[in-house]
Amino acid sequence: MAIYKRQEVATLLKGVEQGKTVPVYLLFGERYLCQEIANDLVCRLLPDEAQRVNSLKAIDGDQEEMGATVNMFKTYSLFGTRQVIRVMDSQILYSKVVASGLWDKARKAWGGKETKKSLRYLAQMLALADLTPGDWEKEEMVACAPGRWQELFGFAKPDELAWVAEVCTASEGSSPTAAPKVDGAELLMAALEAGVPSGNILILVAEAADKRKKLFKYLEKNCAVVDLSVDTGSSSAARKDQDGLLKDIVQQSLARFGKRLEPRALPVLLERVGFHPVAVAMEAEKLALSVGEVETITMDDLNAMVGRTREEALYELNEAFGNHDLGASLTICRRLQENGVHPLIVVAGLRNFLRKLLLVRAIIEQPAPAYPEGISYAAFQKGLLPQLQESLGPQQKALGGHPFAVYKSFQQAERFTLAALKQAQTDLLAAEYRLKGSGLPEYLILEDFLFSVLQVRERARQSSMAG
Repeated sequence: MAIYKRQEVATLLKGVEQGKTVPVYLLFGERYLCQEIANDLVCRLLPDEAQRVNSLKAIDGDQEEMGATVNMFKTYSLFGTRQVIRVMDSQILYSKVVASGLWDKARKAWGGKETKKSLRYLAQMLALADLTPGDWEKEEMVACAPGRWQELFGFAKPDELAWVAEVCTASEGSSPTAAPKVDGAELLMAALEAGVPSGNILILVAEAADKRKKLFKYLEKNCAVVDLSVDTGSSSAARKDQDGLLKDIVQQSLARFGKRLEPRALPVLLERVGFHPVAVAMEAEKLALSVGEVETITMDDLNAMVGRTREEALYELNEAFGNHDLGASLTICRRLQENGVHPLIVVAGLRNFLRKLLLVRAIIEQPAPAYPEGISYAAFQKGLLPQLQESLGPQQKALGGHPFAVYKSFQQAERFTLAALKQAQTDLLAAEYRLKGSGLPEYLILEDFLFSVLQVRERARQSSMAG
């Protein structure tokens, strides 16, 4: 059988309704989609809700023992009816080929402050090398040679590893337990070759699958494989694929309530939520419930229910500015304008942030203790930060707070020279004067400030690279 793509799922489900089933369904790709399609599949395989209670066996892949799952798959149902076994987060088709993707997902989840999700991806990646999050420090993974990293995980050692220690620290005591190692693929294929009860169906749900594996090829040929992958890159093609998926989720979620979204509000909703399918579905449902009997959800409804808080957006602007990301800074600035945030509040936030960067940059500039640019988080936390606190005093504001937050401030300050930060303060003061008396469009003045500070440095960087 061929691999079903996202757009072909309806055909697969229709076949199941008509009684065309196979022993195993493998669903892999975007987690939200996998969960939704798995639920749709279960409802069609077990349409009687009362029967579903006894006939559906749900298994957590992080805790799964594949031998036990296969034995269950080979055993006749006690009730003489169809039996469905659903394994969520199955790792049976994981290999080092998918390790890089797991790493990227873990890093993205951590950047989005989703610690538990980040830990799950990280634990799955480490399990491929017979490691656990608890082994990170014990095995000295930060200091391990690039060749050793490549040997363990099958991809080049990343430059930035500091965040991993933060994930492990923030998640102490909640690390998933790795399942015992067994050749589950061989056990499953042997069971299928020998024959399983006709009423038994196994649904394997995974976020990644190595298509080179023997089991994958076997399932593709003899059972049903559903590829629900979504390109998570930043190219125009990837963004188009992501937006297409999110639009479908919004429309389907609202249709269940008999609602629709004003056309101009859809791109705003997607921009505010970002590529988080679960969050998009929840926000769409929240909007549908908030408008009562009204059928069309307007921009005003969206702003009332899904507008980000002023504090969150201002923090995001500071982060984008500190990371020298002009595009993100302009996007967030426009979002603040849409949410009715007065530009002078934005100026006040940027002023405080610039003061902080100036202070940190001044510390970087001092001769002792010397700050080496590009220093790792581990070296900063254990070596340099205590030295700086001893030299400048533990009450120094720039050195207070969580060590990783302090480290981030130093990383951001590295991107600016002392002169550039002083000039930015001058430019911001000029922008404030224009806001108060020039009569020019207010947010145009802010955008001009962002261009003047961030684009100049980007041009200088590109010129140095060209030279």
